[in-house]
Amino acid sequence: SAGIGSCFRVTVPPAASTAATTPVPWAVRGARVVASGTGCATAPVSQTPFQSCPNPPPATKETIPVRRIRVAIAVRQPSIRLTAPESFVLSGFPMEGTPVVEKGEERYRAAVLTADKLYGREAFIEPLGEGQIGVNGKNYRGSLKIVEDGTGTLTAINELSLEDYVMGVLAGEIPRNWPLESLKAQAIAARTFAVLKRSQARSAGEPYDLENTALFQMYRGSDLVNDHIQQAVSQTEGEILTYGSKPIQAFFHSNCGGRTCGAKEVWSQDQPYLRSVACDFGNNGAHFRWQAEISSADLARKLRAAGWRVSDVVGLKAVSRDESNRIGELAIMDGDGAWKRIKGTAFRMAVGPDVIRSTRFDVVIKGAKVFFNGKGWGHGVGLCQEGACGMALKGYNAFEILRHYYQGVLIEKMRDGP
Repeated sequence: SAGIGSCFRVTVPPAASTAATTPVPWAVRGARVVASGTGCATAPVSQTPFQSCPNPPPATKETIPVRRIRVAIAVRQPSIRLTAPESFVLSGFPMEGTPVVEKGEERYRAAVLTADKLYGREAFIEPLGEGQIGVNGKNYRGSLKIVEDGTGTLTAINELSLEDYVMGVLAGEIPRNWPLESLKAQAIAARTFAVLKRSQARSAGEPYDLENTALFQMYRGSDLVNDHIQQAVSQTEGEILTYGSKPIQAFFHSNCGGRTCGAKEVWSQDQPYLRSVACDFGNNGAHFRWQAEISSADLARKLRAAGWRVSDVVGLKAVSRDESNRIGELAIMDGDGAWKRIKGTAFRMAVGPDVIRSTRFDVVIKGAKVFFNGKGWGHGVGLCQEGACGMALKGYNAFEILRHYYQGVLIEKMRDGP
């Protein structure tokens, strides 16, 4: 099979005739053509198209190795910039005739892939040896599956080992020069988060386990992985956080602003290991304090875009705060003098989580401007990343760090069974 949705019968010349000629740089392995040099089967073979090709069965818990993970690194994109080393496994789209890109001593094939270039609805590419696939300027270990969604856009899914994925998450989530114990704590939390999301996705029959966004975990591929990150991941290999012998919801955030928040206050779902705890370890962190200003007209426009009927914002005040001093509910005075209430988390999402960095803030309106002074960055639940760094600098180890932010948890080795 040389493509999903398009099959080819590959006829190999007899052994006697090939022995008398220069060996061709390809071979048939399993159901795919393995190519070297061009990324496609260019040897003197006969290719006879079939009229139909049954698609492989969907992946299940049994067909996907437990120590691998599928990450959507580009979702519903009109095109994908792709680079591949000169030796790779390929199916579903052509790479012949694509330009060669030289990076130091290495040579890559480069292509811009669009839906019309796929033979069917899916394509696959995997490097041979230690090569890596490049997608939109970043390099990734493992294989790449590209899926067309029926509307002309493409989703790229990186399948790789769980440990390689965790390295890429550390590279995307925290500075790689932080103390080793803080990196180890982040590695265990990130691995736990991934394992739980993977289990949920596969139970629901989803095409991938996680996305590469802040709603999941920031995964940066392999470019920024250094020896420090590799050491943190290798020393915690297979370790996850459990409560009641099950993986926990290992949420984390940049900085809690002095005290973490309970899960119940943010998502109305209580977890005994996600309770509010004091944290003065991140007070020197880069994201401990923040300020923002926005015009009242822009604020009203953002609220309307989020579905709130607000003509103008002439007053703002906190109605309730939780144990961590985060705003549970805000009251907004409209231009007609009427007060309307909105949850603090909904307000933050409406205005923008990078503008209102947390719900732990004070607000004042001066003229046509609204000024915010706040602490922390993120939802505040679970591991405080800058707090973990501060704890490591004070001599705490990874287990002590994790037990501070996730109460009553254990660190256990993953089991390969169900």
